[in-house]
Amino acid sequence: STRTYNAIVNRCRSLTPSIDIPAHVKKGTVVKVANNTLDGITFQPEDAAALEAEFGGRMRRPDAAQLPKPGKGPFSFDVTRLPRPANASMISMTEDPAHWALKISFGATPGVGFREQWQPPPVPKTPLLPTLGYASKRFSLGFGEATGKPLVFSALHAAVTDNLCYIHIDERGFVVNTPDGAVVTPTVWGHLANELLLKTIFRDWLDGKVGNSAIGKIVVEAVNRVALRFPDAENGFAGLEGRVNDIAGLTDLKGIATTFLPIGVSAALVHLRNSTVEANFYWHDGERTVTIGWGGNWGSK
Repeated sequence: STRTYNAIVNRCRSLTPSIDIPAHVKKGTVVKVANNTLDGITFQPEDAAALEAEFGGRMRRPDAAQLPKPGKGPFSFDVTRLPRPANASMISMTEDPAHWALKISFGATPGVGFREQWQPPPVPKTPLLPTLGYASKRFSLGFGEATGKPLVFSALHAAVTDNLCYIHIDERGFVVNTPDGAVVTPTVWGHLANELLLKTIFRDWLDGKVGNSAIGKIVVEAVNRVALRFPDAENGFAGLEGRVNDIAGLTDLKGIATTFLPIGVSAALVHLRNSTVEANFYWHDGERTVTIGWGGNWGSK
């Protein structure tokens, strides 16, 4: 739990603009901390409106004490806070209220929800050396999440209500910041299937059924360590193009459903200090691959 707390606090401090979570915890209250970053932390904020403003990128001005407080009606704008920077890390429905995909992603979020956006790195001033590859894409696919991630990013997910704040780190980020606004990528399906359905809803239901039994904790932990793999940024969206091209039209329900089927399953066998030993079973493009990978970061489990 100490690792979870520190990981989330440090992640919030690294946001743009930076947020100091301990400063927002109401004095005399206790922070509820889970054993992994996917379940995160829950606490009572000192000032929910102030925390909500900071997640939205609007930080308090240094001279705020000398400025008039926001009034009502046409004078309700809060001049004590700086405007939201263009490269702000977190996004909510306030920034893009017409974004239907983003709105769906906040469907299970209480209060006002915020998600961290992935932002592409600056374009290098000099050409980069070509990336070295090995074997075929189908071969490299089998090494799973623990090794060789082309583009896999975790993302903060926060919710602020009138009297509580929930913050956790999604293992699969899926919101990308582009010049034209936020984009929800196909990685959202892996996030929904694993982190919402499997590792939250199903796991919590299972915990209520067997969690107190002799092997209950082992069974629940096994669910925490298993993940279905889908075409996403980790594997270069392997097979997704072919599945989409096979859809005959909007009435092709079978073809549409096929695009959401998994292409593999993995299980974290051992968590070391800064790495994971992972077993992977992939089925893709007519081939089946079983591998053991060792690498990556410690992650949320």
